Amino acid sequence: GGALGVGTGMAPPASPQMSQSTNEFAAVFGTADIKSVGLLGAGHVGVCTMLSLAKRMPDVQFTMFDDNPSVVCAWQAGPPPVFEPGLEELVNSLRGKNLVFTSSLEQTVKDSQVLFVCINTPLKTGGAGAGRAADLSGWENMARRIAIASKGECKIVVESSTIPVFTGNTMRKVLHAVGDAAKYEVLCLPSFYRGGSALADLESPARLLLGAQDTPAGVIASQAMTRFLSRWVPAENIVLSNLWSAELAKLAQNAMIAQRISSTNAVSALCEKTGADINEVMDVVGMDSRISDGYLEACPGIGGPTLLQNLGMLVYLCESLQLHEVAQYWQSVLDMNAYQQNRFCHNVVETMTNVKGKKVAILGFAYKCNTSDARLSPAIEVCESLLAEGADLHVYDPQVPYAKITETLSTKYASQIIHAASAEEALKSAHAMIVITDWEQFKGIDMEEAYRGMAKPAYLFDARGIFDVADMTQIGFNVYRIGKPRGR
Repeated sequence: GGALGVGTGMAPPASPQMSQSTNEFAAVFGTADIKSVGLLGAGHVGVCTMLSLAKRMPDVQFTMFDDNPSVVCAWQAGPPPVFEPGLEELVNSLRGKNLVFTSSLEQTVKDSQVLFVCINTPLKTGGAGAGRAADLSGWENMARRIAIASKGECKIVVESSTIPVFTGNTMRKVLHAVGDAAKYEVLCLPSFYRGGSALADLESPARLLLGAQDTPAGVIASQAMTRFLSRWVPAENIVLSNLWSAELAKLAQNAMIAQRISSTNAVSALCEKTGADINEVMDVVGMDSRISDGYLEACPGIGGPTLLQNLGMLVYLCESLQLHEVAQYWQSVLDMNAYQQNRFCHNVVETMTNVKGKKVAILGFAYKCNTSDARLSPAIEVCESLLAEGADLHVYDPQVPYAKITETLSTKYASQIIHAASAEEALKSAHAMIVITDWEQFKGIDMEEAYRGMAKPAYLFDARGIFDVADMTQIGFNVYRIGKPRGR
């Protein structure tokens, strides 16, 4: 594959050395502008990316497809099926103009020159690598459906989800087996934004990474996409690589973010044993320009659908390539995350001595603030642990629907899970308050009023560092905050 570079230059003209189909591909994408884009998989990642493009390119038609009719209906009529600050307003401003939603894959493929594939990549639930290896059946199936629906027309297919290395090759094999090999080119455009600030991150990305094969059609497709994307991001900020580098780059970035979070959490455990303060320690660490200050806040564990699954994929990939020491290294990050979650749960039960039959207010269920996504949220482990101990949980999250909360937690504890309409309702007569998600509204809780209405002794377990330990202790709370000495 080609070396890393910056997106410049024009596609080479068709030549006699190219196959007839490649010449056709060059005729379609060599110099013409891309005017129609399809999204296959109308989830959080894909829709946020397409909305950012549609906002800047009113002359380009964007068609968004999903197999789930209820998801399509939610995008068409509102409210959106996912929460992201500014998302609903942006969808409303574009819907019916250059943005449409549909449950017809055939129509989406027919109407689109470029197809962004943004589908889930779950871990295998059985067989070799169960729980760690990526299940690529969805990608293979989507490639087959694209090849059939395109009816011999040239298409650029763009992977735009976090996927393991060689996924592009898997799609290419299916596309080439079902259709005309030279009429499809698979590129990789990983998404680097953060859930909860997606639209802000996509407003002016620092860089885009575009991976392509170093073949005549690959060069043509890469340069066509570079011209298209440069209407969004300056061409000098578009980094070009081979397909496999682009696929691995996203996995590597997520692994290193997870490593950083787990490293901070490891230091938080040490702080609690020694009397050090995690904030003071990490403030100093973050002053070093070689480290900087991102992801240096202690938390109850890594959450969300991306980091943990990507780590599992990376561990399995290393094992399958006989890189056992490398696999063990990344596995240790997962082990530390599990330790942090268990440690937090143990501290809650140990501090309260007994939680059976006690009302515990759970504030926040999303894996982070400003999202409705609760997949692999640290709240799940905390809730399951307390439910097993016999606690009655009153759960409040401003964006995660109660049905999603009960669906996520074990059904055998259903009678112990109560929905609270507000944080204040959850706290009334509670023995303990556990802050799991750092929603801004939680900072506005009248803690003196909350304390007066709680059972005594009243406990505050602050997993996100929202409240000052000394202030809360002064009010009367028994306080535990990750990485903080007791009473500070």
